[in-house]
Amino acid sequence: MNPTNEGPEILQKLTTLEMFRSVKPEQLAGIKNIVSRVDLAAGEILLEEGMVSDHFYIVEEGDLEVSFSIPGKENFLEACRVKIGSPVGEMAILENDVHSARVVAKTASRVIKIQSREFLAFCEQHAEVGFVVMRNLAQLLSRRLRYTDQFMRHVAAI
Repeated sequence: MNPTNEGPEILQKLTTLEMFRSVKPEQLAGIKNIVSRVDLAAGEILLEEGMVSDHFYIVEEGDLEVSFSIPGKENFLEACRVKIGSPVGEMAILENDVHSARVVAKTASRVIKIQSREFLAFCEQHAEVGFVVMRNLAQLLSRRLRYTDQFMRHVAAI
């Protein structure tokens, strides 16, 4: 992983992504020191299942695969591909727990890394921004849960 930091430009980029929809770059000035970009090589593991971390990522470029281990099996099962603009590891904002999946760059990729505890503190201090971001995150997680529910119904029918 190769981290880089580009200052105000990265805040502008965040406001174009779903999780930060309706937030202005100047409203994010307080997080400029807790965000950075990370470049990944194809095949590089970003998050490992069972790993503890204090940050989450938003996919800026590339193709990331989310997969899960299966008890008693060596191989991981691909759950999904993460689209550009989507967060991964975002449950680190909400929980103090290990990552539930492995995330691997399938192609050379770039992600925006955000420190979770500091971001949550920022959201608490800036309630208007925090509400918007958390609402956007809740909608995204709701869609993912709905997708998982539909997938499980399909699997149960087989």
